[in-house]
Amino acid sequence: MGFYYGSGEPPQDEKPGGFKETILIIWAVFSVLALPMGIILGVVAGLVLLFFLFSFHVLAGLAAIVLIIAAVAARGAWEAKHPPEIR
Repeated sequence: MGFYYGSGEPPQDEKPGGFKETILIIWAVFSVLALPMGIILGVVAGLVLLFFLFSFHVLAGLAAIVLIIAAVAARGAWEAKHPPEIR
């Protein structure tokens, strides 16, 4: 019957993870989350700066929006002139 139900003894416990394994798991999780968290924090900081500029002066806020639009348009023009190479 031991074949079907196993032996009557409890299984051997594995050693708990050490400091090195814990740091390795923390490093892996943080390395995966670093880029999305950086993007989120950058967008929030940009919005706070934009609200500050609008509270300072309306033209300063509008200039920041025009600068963002110009940067996106310049990136689009650069990408149009330099298409990716397909190999």
